[in-house]
Amino acid sequence: MTRNFDNRKRAFADVVTIEAWHDRFSERKSRVDLHADVVFGTARVGGEQESPVRFRLSVKRAEVVVIVPETEPVSVDKKSVSRDSPEFEGHMTETIERKMKASRKAKISASVSPKKLHGSLGAEAGGETGLTSSKKLSVPATVRLMLVTQSQTDDGQYRWLVEPSTKPSLDGRPWDSIKRPRLRLIDKRKDRNKGIPPSVRVEVRCRREDLLIEDLMVKDETVWQALKAKAGFRNRMAAAESYIRDRLSEEGLEVKDISDIFCQVTLASTTADAI
Repeated sequence: MTRNFDNRKRAFADVVTIEAWHDRFSERKSRVDLHADVVFGTARVGGEQESPVRFRLSVKRAEVVVIVPETEPVSVDKKSVSRDSPEFEGHMTETIERKMKASRKAKISASVSPKKLHGSLGAEAGGETGLTSSKKLSVPATVRLMLVTQSQTDDGQYRWLVEPSTKPSLDGRPWDSIKRPRLRLIDKRKDRNKGIPPSVRVEVRCRREDLLIEDLMVKDETVWQALKAKAGFRNRMAAAESYIRDRLSEEGLEVKDISDIFCQVTLASTTADAI
């Protein structure tokens, strides 16, 4: 596979990485499957000496978008679009509790006096105890590690919203990139032996509120105080947001007002390789 490093943007490679590819268009092949390998994780950010803060960064929810430019001679086979949420075989453990009650009935002797009899009844009546037992049962089950919902953006581009199923943030692959291509591309050129083959782009986006910043701390309090006075940071979170914005901007990735919780952030972008 030819790696298109010039077009691949990975400002936070430990947060998300993406590769996209398809077979080469040819005179005999006008339809090809588009594959996208997306991997989510947690990044340790701020290790550089000049960074005043350090923190862990992950994503709570993201969307993978296939961008087909209007100027490109290519279209999408709608029937080929992956619209399902992948399932993984695993085992689920369930704890079952059973409560049992054991009661003791009063036994009265004919030889006891009425006074003692009253005392015996008071002592024995309601003599009931509860016993609880639990058992763990492991059974095969179909588990969705991530929930994937297919839809379209405002401008009609196909996208897949990815959410964690059991964890607070995304971790791992949402689908098998080999077995589950995202969609099929159709080359619309009349003569596929001439001209530049069409190309598409795949992006990973999220909202600011979907960025999970944890273990945020100041590395050097003296440097931090000087930086606050110079840059006007309100707090440590503002410094972390500035760090994220600057790193993404350096890579040419789109980010606007990152202090706005609904601001859209482009975490990764790549042009699909023809292999």
